[in-house]
Amino acid sequence: MHQRQEHARDRRTVAAALGGIGFSVLTLLAVIVANAPGGNYTTSQVADYLARGHRVPVIIVFHLALLGILGLVAVLAHVRENIASPSAARIVWGTGLAAAACFAIGWGVAGGQVVAHLEGGRAIAIPPAVTYLISEIGVVFVFGCGAILLGLALIVLSVSSPVRLPGWLRWLTLVCGVAGVAGLTFFPFFILTLWGLAIGLWLLATTRSARSASTTLQPTT
Repeated sequence: MHQRQEHARDRRTVAAALGGIGFSVLTLLAVIVANAPGGNYTTSQVADYLARGHRVPVIIVFHLALLGILGLVAVLAHVRENIASPSAARIVWGTGLAAAACFAIGWGVAGGQVVAHLEGGRAIAIPPAVTYLISEIGVVFVFGCGAILLGLALIVLSVSSPVRLPGWLRWLTLVCGVAGVAGLTFFPFFILTLWGLAIGLWLLATTRSARSASTTLQPTT
């Protein structure tokens, strides 16, 4: 019975670890492939974006990005169980879910624009400025609302005590949280995504160590 409980706990931990890694990897992949117009507006920038012919790959990574959001929810659910303070756990969980919703909306806006251009083709005449505006709305949901809310959740997680995180991961969580709050400035967003990768690898490592220790302690016959 005890072994079954341990195996079930290990499976949940591995699922959370893969969720964190998946969130980081798939989000970065979606950002790189989508490469939506942003920053200072230029007509040529939008023209290059529309001329790349990468709309089908963007739709594919749109689905992958949503799968990454599922991974974020999975790792946050696991982390919530390791926060001793009920109020801090509720804040991290609620704010993290709100961030996941914002990420989904942002990718939905980006994907919707691609679908509109793909299905409408040359029959629709969307001014470059409108394409840029819609793109920026999607970017703000991902790099702004989603990143800021997730960053706030990570800051709360990093200062919650006690929480079962090693010192280095607690500090990295704080750094990634601050970077998330500054996500609208673009580059800090990529620091935020390191958190999912770091906690995912740490969870996998701790699970392997626990299994090895359990195997060592088992009596031989």
